[in-house]
Amino acid sequence: MEIRKPILDRKNLKETALVESSLVDLDDTLVNEGSLDNKSIDEIKINSSVLNNVSLQSSKVEEIKIMDSSLNSVSFAGTNFSHTYFERSTITKSRLQGTQLAECLIRDVVIDKSKCADVSFRFARIKSMVFLDCDLENADFLGASLENVIFRNCSLKNSQFSQTKLKNVSFKESNIEGIAIDKDSFGSITVNTGQAIYLASKLGLNIED
Repeated sequence: MEIRKPILDRKNLKETALVESSLVDLDDTLVNEGSLDNKSIDEIKINSSVLNNVSLQSSKVEEIKIMDSSLNSVSFAGTNFSHTYFERSTITKSRLQGTQLAECLIRDVVIDKSKCADVSFRFARIKSMVFLDCDLENADFLGASLENVIFRNCSLKNSQFSQTKLKNVSFKESNIEGIAIDKDSFGSITVNTGQAIYLASKLGLNIED
């Protein structure tokens, strides 16, 4: 599966500080550290930018749009994003525990080596996304739509996929122990043999030789 990479000119970014404001607008920008923890923000726009060591914990953001950007060692833990749009971006070694991303729109995004336990993607629309080496325990995808999504070396223990539309979704290299999923959610998914037996048992299907 091909994920479109960020359109990002790293050599010509303007380094700037993160300033508290009701509107945060970063365009062709490099931010190496900063904090907007416990804030109420109307809108955040991040376009063709790189953010390193930025914290936005336990905040409330009415609208956030991230495009063609690279976020590294950022923390969105406990933050509520009301209207979210991510496209052609990467999030690496970051904290998203308990982040609320309900009804978000995500396309061509990679989340790598990040802590995402208890994250909520309820009713999200996600297309062409990869989770690599992520902790997604107790993650909530209830009612979401996932197309062309790969979970690779992730922990999805006790995650919620009920009423979720799954199309070309791969779980085969991840831990799905305790996953909540119903038969209407199966769509087209890829699992390994052990996972197939486990899911069959959850649906009441007995396999005998």
